[in-house]
Amino acid sequence: MVAGDQSDPADVLILGGGPGGYVAALRAQQLGRSVTLIERGRVGGVCLNEGCIPSKHLSRFAAARSAAEAFAASGMPPFSGRPDMILFQKSRAAAVDTLVKGVSSLLQGAGVKVVEGSARFVGRTRVCVEIGEESVRYFDFKDVVIATGSRAAGGDASTVEPSRALEWDSIPATLLVIGDDYIALEIAVAYARLGSQVTLAAPGDRLLPDFDRDLSTAALRGARSAGVEVALSSGPTLGNWERAVASGDRRPNLDHLDLRAAGIAAPDGKLNVDAQLRLDRHVFAIGDVTAGLPLAHRAMAQGRAAGDVLGGKPAAFDSRAIPRTVFAAPELAAVGMTEDEALAAGISVSIGRFPLGALGRAVIESATAGFAKLVFAQDGGAVLGAHLAGPRATELVAEMALAIEMGATSEDLALTVHAHPTFAEALMEAAEVSLGRPIHVRGAAKR
Repeated sequence: MVAGDQSDPADVLILGGGPGGYVAALRAQQLGRSVTLIERGRVGGVCLNEGCIPSKHLSRFAAARSAAEAFAASGMPPFSGRPDMILFQKSRAAAVDTLVKGVSSLLQGAGVKVVEGSARFVGRTRVCVEIGEESVRYFDFKDVVIATGSRAAGGDASTVEPSRALEWDSIPATLLVIGDDYIALEIAVAYARLGSQVTLAAPGDRLLPDFDRDLSTAALRGARSAGVEVALSSGPTLGNWERAVASGDRRPNLDHLDLRAAGIAAPDGKLNVDAQLRLDRHVFAIGDVTAGLPLAHRAMAQGRAAGDVLGGKPAAFDSRAIPRTVFAAPELAAVGMTEDEALAAGISVSIGRFPLGALGRAVIESATAGFAKLVFAQDGGAVLGAHLAGPRATELVAEMALAIEMGATSEDLALTVHAHPTFAEALMEAAEVSLGRPIHVRGAAKR
């Protein structure tokens, strides 16, 4: 057993190797700091190992079956047989392993020291890391970054959390999904496409309640089109379900850190940091432990900003243009303000909405039910928000995030030439609608 008061010096100590933590480690190391990263599991965090990557792998697998069935109407031989979930799980595990090894290789190549163990504060500048059951190491740090992520809040014994539903090696005949968030929607649509009889029980009067109302409507129609029975304003649902999944809030992983030992008041919920991601002069926090959306790309952006600050560069985290994506039916994506949020803030807006049915690419792919809805400030035309439904929405939203970040206007978007035939044309066309000069739709006018 290693004990006593001996400790190792740590220039920058990062607690957690998820998307935020490993990015912060790499950026700080790039800028000349010596970084030690503590991770109690596999690097990549929940996103890579249990969430984002496995769930998108499942969504892609399910969408491929749905697409095969759709192509049968155009002359492609029809899909036959039941999906082999055992082979799918092998493929999913291999993809995750490849990415975990990739992150590990990046950290090793950059010179970041990785220590496997569970960390807790034992002083204002000291951390104890439990390694296994009988071994500990102490680190005295100059700067520390808390990036310990979050976990599912938990439910009752009759349901499982979403990450468990991504590991199934068989398709349930009947499935109950409880929740109205993007995670619940993605799981419900994926298993319905794979052949389950799925009921999605949402507690509120719409799906995706924190998205623009038009996207909520598109989500409801798309889920039902995929075969999901959606029950809105539904409480706990009783029935003979083969399996049940409950999606809900996530809790920040803070309770094991003993923050008080570092002179930090333990919060009731998440940590509030300043624009440089600081809690205290030498204490930073990023990712799901901080107030805001629990998204991997948000954590990565915070990690870059924190790494820059640690490296002596002037930097700050800006949350105005954080995209949100939903890999369901159809794909949904949003960035910036909704129409209701802009109006509530007292901003007069101009809305440009363009239907995908007017795009050549959408007609080719039989994907005409979606749309691009852009929100502009009436005074000056600055892009305030974008709300997209349809194929490639999760990719196209990046253009709109850039537009908001750069202060682009409706004129800028309308005058940007987009390749034809592509789904991206919907963004240019929506901007033209907002300006009252549409080409490819009739009767559209700005409002």
